[in-house]
Order: sequence, then structure tokens, then C-alpha cells
Amino acid sequence: MNTNNKTKNIVLAALFAAIICTTIAFIPRIPTGFNGGYIHLGDTFIYLGAILLPTPYAMLAAGVGAGLADALTGGMVWVIPTIVIKPIMVLFFTSKSDKLLCKRNVLALVLAGFVGCFGYYLAGAVVSGNFIAPLATLYLEVIQPIVSGIIFLLAVYAFDKINIKERIFNPAK
Repeated sequence: MNTNNKTKNIVLAALFAAIICTTIAFIPRIPTGFNGGYIHLGDTFIYLGAILLPTPYAMLAAGVGAGLADALTGGMVWVIPTIVIKPIMVLFFTSKSDKLLCKRNVLALVLAGFVGCFGYYLAGAVVSGNFIAPLATLYLEVIQPIVSGIIFLLAVYAFDKINIKERIFNPAK
């Protein structure tokens, strides 16, 4: 990777971290229960970063952006779980496909949603000291990946139509 690409990836990762943080912390969200959880748009941008950036940069953007959002909104107890869970969610996506909307990225939505729900269930069990209590809000937390996934699919379909990947990474063509 040449210096220009590395710089572009760092800048895009920082941009995605800022967008992720902003969409989690400051865009209106829907509370999901006793544990302080909520439905937000941040995962949509985590998924978009995962398909546009090389994996290490996307993982960094996801962890930093979502972790910072937790810290800024008073959810300090969730910062460590978030900076572990969100980067893992990125691993299922690919940025190597010509099209953003490909079979692997659609399947990745399901896997990332499962990892997010299961990861926060485990974190909730550790925080509460009880493996039963987090089950009370698990059904509401399933809404998060579904809503983010639908918005992601709509955005990616539109991005493929305007060939956004080519415009970002090969603007001279």
C-alpha cells in the first residue's frame, strides 16, 4: 500500500469513527430497557465502513467511534464491551468485492447482528451478575441489527448505482 492510500484510509477511518460516534451519541435513539441500551443508526455506519475500508481500519473506526459514544453518553460501563464487540462485527464484511452489495456482505449483516446481540447479552450478564436479567431486553435489542441492516442495504444499493467505491478510491478514472 502506498503512502497516499494509507493516508486516505486513516482519514476515512477517522471520518467513519466520527460519524459512528455522532450517530450513536447525538442522533435521537430509542431506549431498549434496564441496561441503558438503545436503538441507534451507528451500526449502519459501522457496516458501511466495513465494506469501504480495509478490515483493520474499519475495526478501528468501529471500536473508537462506538466506544467514544458510550463514554460521551454516560455509558462508561459499556465502553470496554463496545470496543471489543463492534470491531468483531466488522470481520464478516468484505471491502474486496467490486460491488458493495454482494452475497458475503448480506450474510455479514446476519452474523454481525448475532455477534452484537450475543456480545451485549454476555456483557449485560457480566455487568448485572446475572445471566437471566439481560434476557428481559434481548428481544428489543434484536431490533437494532434489523433496522441498521435495512438502512445499510438501502444505502449500499444506492451507492452501487452511483459507483461510490470507484469514486472514493479511484477518482482519476
